[in-house]
Amino acid sequence: MNEFQKLYIERKKQFEQSEGDKESVVALYNLKKYLETIDSIDAKEVLVNVYDLLNYKKDAYDLLVNISDSHDIKIKKRLAKMKFYAENWKNEFAIPKPKSNEELKIENEKLKKLGIPTFKYHPNPLITRAFEESKEGVVCDCCKKLTHIYYQAPFYSIKNVDCLCPTCISNGNAAKKFNGSFQDNFSIEEGVEDLDRIDELIHRTPGYCGWQQEYWRVHCNDFCAYLGYVGALELKALGILEEVLEDPIWDEEQKEMIQNSINGGHIQCYLFQCIHCGKHLVWMDFD
Repeated sequence: MNEFQKLYIERKKQFEQSEGDKESVVALYNLKKYLETIDSIDAKEVLVNVYDLLNYKKDAYDLLVNISDSHDIKIKKRLAKMKFYAENWKNEFAIPKPKSNEELKIENEKLKKLGIPTFKYHPNPLITRAFEESKEGVVCDCCKKLTHIYYQAPFYSIKNVDCLCPTCISNGNAAKKFNGSFQDNFSIEEGVEDLDRIDELIHRTPGYCGWQQEYWRVHCNDFCAYLGYVGALELKALGILEEVLEDPIWDEEQKEMIQNSINGGHIQCYLFQCIHCGKHLVWMDFD
C-alpha cells in the first residue's frame, strides 16, 4: 500500500463514519487538490477514487480511461459501470465544497469578468445552471445582440422566448418587452410587502427549474438568495442539514423526507439563504 492509498483510506473512513459532514468533505477536497499536483500513476489511480467518492463522475471516468490498461478485464468492468454516470451525471451532482470568503470573492470576480450582473436573489446563476455558456454565442431575443451567456430557465410569457442575455434580465427589459415574469406570482412565499422587492424578484431575477412548480422562500421580510439544487448529502457536506430541519414549515414526515432526499432523485431539495441573517432554508418537491 502506497502513501496515497493510505491517505485515501483515512479520508474515506472519516467521510463514512461522519456520514459526510463538513470537515470530512473539506479533507477530501484537500486530498483532491494535493493529488492533482502529482504526476505519477500511483497518485492518479487514487485520484480516480477521490473523484468518484465526491461524485465527479465524468472526471473519474476520463482519468481512468487515460491511465488504465484497456486490456485489463477488471478495469473494463469498472469502466463499463462508470460510463453510465459519466455520460448522464457528468459532474453535476458533485458534493459541494464549503467555500471560504476568499473563494466566494473569486467566484464573484469571475462573474464580473464574464459580464454577468449582480442578482441579489440569485447570486451565482452559472453554478445553479440557470445560465448556460456558449462558445459560439447565441442571439438574445430581447436586445438581438450576440451573447455567450444565456438564460433558458422558466420565463412566463405568451411570447415565444428562447434565449435571454443576463443584462436584459437584470435591467428589466426582457420582462417589459415580452410582458413576462421569471417567477409565478402565486409561487412565492408570503412575508414580503415591499413592492420594489417583489418587482425585482419577479421581473429582474433569473429563476430556477424545479421538478414541479418553482417556489421562492422568504426570511426576515425579504426574499432569500437561491443557491442551487441539493439533497441530504449536500446539506450534510455544507454543515447545514440540522439548520434546515429547524424550519417550522416542515412536519416530522417532511423532515424525514428531506433527510432521505437525493440531489437529482425523486425527492429534490432547493437551497436558499436569507440575505439578511444568513439562515439556510430549503424548498422540496417530487418528480
